[in-house]
Amino acid sequence: MVDYHLVRKVKSSKFNVDYLSQYSLYFLLGKQHFKFCVVDSKSSDCLLLEDYLIGTNDQPDETVDTLKVIFETHHLLNAGFWNSVKLAFLSPKSVLVPSAMFDKDSLPEYLKMNCETSEDDGFYYFKHNTGKMVNVFAANKKVVGWFKEQYPNLNLHLLHYSSALIEGVPRQNDASRQKSMSLFVNIDSAEILVHHNEKLLYCNQFSYQTPDELLNYVLVVMDQLDLDPNVSKVQLWGNISNQSDYFKTLYKYVRNLSFGKRPSVIKFSFEFDEIDEHQYFDLYGLYYCE
Repeated sequence: MVDYHLVRKVKSSKFNVDYLSQYSLYFLLGKQHFKFCVVDSKSSDCLLLEDYLIGTNDQPDETVDTLKVIFETHHLLNAGFWNSVKLAFLSPKSVLVPSAMFDKDSLPEYLKMNCETSEDDGFYYFKHNTGKMVNVFAANKKVVGWFKEQYPNLNLHLLHYSSALIEGVPRQNDASRQKSMSLFVNIDSAEILVHHNEKLLYCNQFSYQTPDELLNYVLVVMDQLDLDPNVSKVQLWGNISNQSDYFKTLYKYVRNLSFGKRPSVIKFSFEFDEIDEHQYFDLYGLYYCE
């Protein structure tokens, strides 16, 4: 049984279906969420965002069945003449490899050091322009194949969602030159990045189920990276608000908390005012991944 529902949809009055060929389509697919946005490649306007809750399983067959229904009932997604299409996966199946050590024939070996993969996974990579690193990741071959079938005349750019964070955070106008932490909160996982002078010192994903578990991971990383919970800047993005138990628990021990903002290079019309600025950075940040 296909199980999904639309959580949020925002559409700019600037959207014009006649200009799809200059629009870029960004997808983000996780175990529970499927999100996408449309960005004008010429003006850098964000024109459309949709966020779907697609259940709590990670069975590829069920994921594809759900995606088929969403695509079949959508008036835009089946169009084949976009400027570009990017597909990012939110999963624990990734590892960062220094560029000097990278060998594209060794992708499975790199991932074995950090996570488990299966024979149903394909192996992919993205070379970062910043930090001299390569993001190696795995994604289900059936899911990737299905997306490629939808856009046979386009080169589908495959990414891990952490690449959007790695590329995007140092480019923020308010990026700190002091050692600081960025915390990206998803439904059941969080990505923690630590930067110093725009250099990435740490990047890892954790699963959590309670506010105390999330706090524990944050404090452990702060201790390992010599960050002071009373002083060091911690920016929050994603599925968290200042009224949530997660924020309140963090603030008891981490005092310099603030919410991040949207990528400064993308323009947002008034229709997007209903969305908090710290949300969907992992989707918008795909703009930087070229």
